[in-house]
Amino acid sequence: MSQPRETAKSLNKTKSRSSIRTMFDEVAPTYDFLNHLLSLGIDNYWRAAATARAKKLLGGKTAPRILDVATGTGDLAASMAKIPGAEVTALDLSPEMLVIARKKYPGITFHEGYAEKLPFDTASFDIVSAGFGVRNFENLEQGMREFQRVLKPGGHALIIEPMIPRNPLVKKFYLIYFKKVLPKIAALFSKSTFAYDYLPHSVEHFPQTDAFTVVLKKTGFRTAEYFPMTFETSILYVAKK
Repeated sequence: MSQPRETAKSLNKTKSRSSIRTMFDEVAPTYDFLNHLLSLGIDNYWRAAATARAKKLLGGKTAPRILDVATGTGDLAASMAKIPGAEVTALDLSPEMLVIARKKYPGITFHEGYAEKLPFDTASFDIVSAGFGVRNFENLEQGMREFQRVLKPGGHALIIEPMIPRNPLVKKFYLIYFKKVLPKIAALFSKSTFAYDYLPHSVEHFPQTDAFTVVLKKTGFRTAEYFPMTFETSILYVAKK
């Protein structure tokens, strides 16, 4: 197992778009099952919490336009589509993920593309969301500038990411599960263990809490705040254009 771990560390440093696309294409068939299993189903709550926050921020706006980036198999986009009157568009760089997303949610428009060059007009969405995908962007700051660009003035970006708990005791057990247990469970169900070995490295290297709000403000957002969830194992960032 030492070689895949070294490869995961290397990918986390380079995060080339082609490497990330290949990785997600490989895990697409078991992605949903493993996500729900490894998070004990709590990932559904996290998406619901982000959707509730988006609905509150929209304040009853008629026919809001929502873009879900790094949509994967479309679960966050589908959650956002429950907001009354919402028109939801979603985008991902993995064609195999999108095959599944389109079958699951035929009422949502899915595009293949990447965050650093969104194929949408400036100031065209009320909400831009992303669930557990921003840390995989090849160029984080450019991706955030694109989020900011396609948002309407006063619009919001809502970003969910895994979080490493700050409490030392909780952090200790979290990292044991994340680094030792999770990849072994994933190996029982997926031929590609690489993605689940890469996962803890990607989370460790991603700026969290105040460090990420600095990135958001640097890339043009007026305000940025965060809301830890479930014993700080996940975190929701909310930024306003």
